[in-house]
Amino acid sequence: RHASRIMRVLTLVCAVAALAAVEGKFYEKDSLVENLNPMNFNTHIKKPDSMNHVKVIEFYSNSCATCKSFVKDYNELAKQLKGIVKVAAVDCDAHKKICDDYSVTSHPTLKVIPPGGFGTQDFQGDRNTKAVYSWVVKFITHFVEKVTADSLDAFLNAQAGKYKALLFTDKPKTPLIWKGLSVDLHNKMTLGEVKSSEKGVCSRYKVTKFPTILVVKPGQKKPIKYEDKVVYGELFEFLNRYQETFAMERPQQDEEDAAKRPWLSESFPEMHALSAPDVCYGADSVCVLAVTKSAGDGKPPTDLNNVIMAVKAKYSNSGSAKFSFTWIDSDKEKGFCEALGVSSPGLIALRTGKRTRFGRSELENPLSQEAIGNFLDRVIGGDIQYKPLKDGPPALNPPPHTHNLKAF
Repeated sequence: RHASRIMRVLTLVCAVAALAAVEGKFYEKDSLVENLNPMNFNTHIKKPDSMNHVKVIEFYSNSCATCKSFVKDYNELAKQLKGIVKVAAVDCDAHKKICDDYSVTSHPTLKVIPPGGFGTQDFQGDRNTKAVYSWVVKFITHFVEKVTADSLDAFLNAQAGKYKALLFTDKPKTPLIWKGLSVDLHNKMTLGEVKSSEKGVCSRYKVTKFPTILVVKPGQKKPIKYEDKVVYGELFEFLNRYQETFAMERPQQDEEDAAKRPWLSESFPEMHALSAPDVCYGADSVCVLAVTKSAGDGKPPTDLNNVIMAVKAKYSNSGSAKFSFTWIDSDKEKGFCEALGVSSPGLIALRTGKRTRFGRSELENPLSQEAIGNFLDRVIGGDIQYKPLKDGPPALNPPPHTHNLKAF
């Protein structure tokens, strides 16, 4: 019986390995194009929480010359629509049934699944980035609210206690990145748009440069300004942290508390006793925890920070799992690391919802971009072994020089 179980596991492992070997020849691991197969298709394309997103899928054959020449353009499309539209591909040589189910008879075939997830639209134009981009963006829906001097108070007072985000822009059309963020944060955080011509609103918030992004709410003494690069991953992380930490858990706290919690504005914060409730515990996301040694001044190694930024850019809109990323200093937090059986370098997936549990990477070098990506793919695919923490996460130490701060 035990031998039979081992044989089933080995058969599954071999099947997965064979699957990986025959698919994805066009789009490698570092590509932003998602390789779809029977094991992940429903997770990536049909999951309910991704129904407001637009998906574009290329159905290709490895023997198709046009498909090969289109790879560069399709990779560029994925970069331009990162976080806004899911860009995916199916190898019809390896996964004929998926292609048959979608009535694919020629290659490359491009199909869009509009918001709602019902039906598809076929692309009939030229196979280049510009043409496909212009076609795909027509399907994008959004929940951005136009904010004027007359509607500002109503915008702020709706869902009292929750933070909202305002984009001040001099562009005639709503930027795609803001549309995409409004979809990802729908029913969690309201996004508004203020045109530069709205002098009254701009004056109220002392905005003179465009674009400017502020997090605001009624009764706030001073808005919280976004200071980082205007790219999807970093901006999503910033806004998502405010809607989770403030709007859902502690709506009565304002920006004065944020000044005492600098980790809220950091794209890759350190986890310790004070920051853990904000950056990891209690969120509706999987907390991905990198175990490493500090580079000094309480900062992670620069190369790891760069790796995490690249990983976040790819997985911030996976449509199948939400991730938050943080790091822990293995020298400062020896007790925590020993309790979870992990050392530096290490990688942990921590879930602290109804049941606290964790999974860890068993690789020798788990903090490379490829290794982290493989680990997240296992989390998304439900192929990670979680261990329960019946008493909750192990204790953490407060950071130095925090005797005046209280843990939340």
